[in-house]
Amino acid sequence: MTKQASKKLLSKADFMQLKPSVKTLDIPELGEVYIKVMTAYEREGLETLMQEQVANNGVRATIFVYSVCDAAGVLEFNADDIEIVKTFPASIVSKVYEFSGDLNALKPEAKEDAAKN
Repeated sequence: MTKQASKKLLSKADFMQLKPSVKTLDIPELGEVYIKVMTAYEREGLETLMQEQVANNGVRATIFVYSVCDAAGVLEFNADDIEIVKTFPASIVSKVYEFSGDLNALKPEAKEDAAKN
C-alpha cells in the first residue's frame, strides 16, 4: 500500500490571494496575444452577453472581447467593440475563441448551440 499524499484544505485567505491569470496564444498571422483566465464575474457577463449576441451572429466576437487582455489581465476590448471584432479575419477570431473556450472551460456544446442559433 502506498501512502496517499494529503491535500491541503483551502481557507478563505488562500482564495483571497488569487491573482488574475493570463496565458499566451500564438497567432502566426500577427504574433502572440494574451488570453485571460476569466473571473466568475466576467464569466457571468460573458454568458449574458453571448445570449444577447446569438441573434446578431456575435458569439465568437463576444468570447474574443472577454478574452484578449494585456499582461496584467486587463481586457483590451469591451462590449462596444463586438461589431468591430466581427470584421476581423475569422481564422484569428476562431483561434481566440477555441483557446479561450478550452482555457475557461466553456462547454463545447454551449458554444456550438450559441453559434448555431
